Amino acid sequence: MKKNLFTMLGFILSIMLILTFSVAGCKKEAIVETTTAVTTAAAETTAVTTAPEKVKIGVIQITLEHEYQVMLNRGFNDKAAEMGAEVVLFVHEMNPENCVKGAEDLINAGVKAIICAPGDPASWKAVLEMCKKAGIPLLNDGSPQPVEEGVVPFIGTDSRGGGRFAGEFAGNWINENLGGSAKVLGLTLPTFTDCVARNEGFNDALYKTATGEITLIEENGHGLREKGLEVGENVLQAHPDLDVIFGCNDDSGLGAMSAAQAAGKDPAKFLVVGFDGTLGAFEEIKKGGMMRCDIVQQPYLYAQMHMDRAVKLARGEATIEEYQAIGPLYIQTPVVTIDNVDEWIEKVSAIMPKK
Repeated sequence: MKKNLFTMLGFILSIMLILTFSVAGCKKEAIVETTTAVTTAAAETTAVTTAPEKVKIGVIQITLEHEYQVMLNRGFNDKAAEMGAEVVLFVHEMNPENCVKGAEDLINAGVKAIICAPGDPASWKAVLEMCKKAGIPLLNDGSPQPVEEGVVPFIGTDSRGGGRFAGEFAGNWINENLGGSAKVLGLTLPTFTDCVARNEGFNDALYKTATGEITLIEENGHGLREKGLEVGENVLQAHPDLDVIFGCNDDSGLGAMSAAQAAGKDPAKFLVVGFDGTLGAFEEIKKGGMMRCDIVQQPYLYAQMHMDRAVKLARGEATIEEYQAIGPLYIQTPVVTIDNVDEWIEKVSAIMPKK
């Protein structure tokens, strides 16, 4: 059964990714398309055929509350199991001080590499100094950080590009349904640089695409559904003529959507756009209501690529310098609408743990 699951997941990954940069070292970053087949990902990740050295890999995640993070965690654990490594997990719950404490605990536990989604830039720097002192590599998950000594570059979402896709969708919908003008709520997460890039990309494309007047209201949704609901309620009280909600992640967007529904907003004249690629968002799109678009991240894929690198570094099979020569990998974000939502429900359902 487990072998069949890995076969299925491998097939899913193989149709979700193609890396389009040419020679390693010729570019310091690459935008990675997600259209046909694995190239660099397949080259980097190899099956283990002999008894491997059992190494501990530390993983620092921001939370396990979101579907994105659950899929990420499963990717880490599945790849570690495949390569004969052990995952030691710490969850900092978006608290920078906890992030630093987690790194200290992992180093004391004897991990040979750390994959870290930082709490903020300052906590990332603190974790890096600890890793350098301990002589272990630090792999950049979550949000892009500077590439410097001891750092394995970022693998993850092209957040700014995904934000642009969301802004273009919203702008076109506003043109077609609202005469080009709208009042828009953008839910942010200022401490998370990836989310900042999403909002910046969204805003830029929205202003360029919409033909009329755009009034933009930005509020911190904290990346959480309950906070998104609270912010949505407050904004709708102050701006009952709100037309559009963009969530920098699905949970905050879905929370604010609940506020719009409770306020009696007409689904035919109201738009919600999310960013993550969770089943909850896909199910709302399938209903044909306010949520019409979701920008998809692929955490299971990112996690497997990170873990493959971490284990190889821990065993001395690769060097930080080799990965720095490749540079950061920003993976393009598919756009899910009513036209392709069934396909994506099937893909994500194959990865998410069964309840």
